[in-house]
Amino acid sequence: MPSPAGHGVGFVGLSIAAIAALMTFSLHKIEEGHVGVYYRGGALLTSTSVPGYHIMIPFITTFRSVQTTLQTDEVKNVPCGTSGGVMIYFDRIEVVNVLSVSAV
Repeated sequence: MPSPAGHGVGFVGLSIAAIAALMTFSLHKIEEGHVGVYYRGGALLTSTSVPGYHIMIPFITTFRSVQTTLQTDEVKNVPCGTSGGVMIYFDRIEVVNVLSVSAV
């Protein structure tokens, strides 16, 4: 017959494993030069987070990291039409921008 103390150890071990699993899904990191934005149920929340480690509600809340430092975006092979019907193709267009943290 197993001792009652054995059931307590199993319950504690299972509880610790469950808490560790929830922490794995709730802890996330926002890198330097980025801001974290959060969604709950698909709706954008008003709160943002600064770089560092943060905790969120797992499986209900999701996050995206938005870059706020200097970035260069590139578009290739852009067709443009003139009013005279002539097609011009730009091989490459580069856009350099910095997103303000207050605009996120």
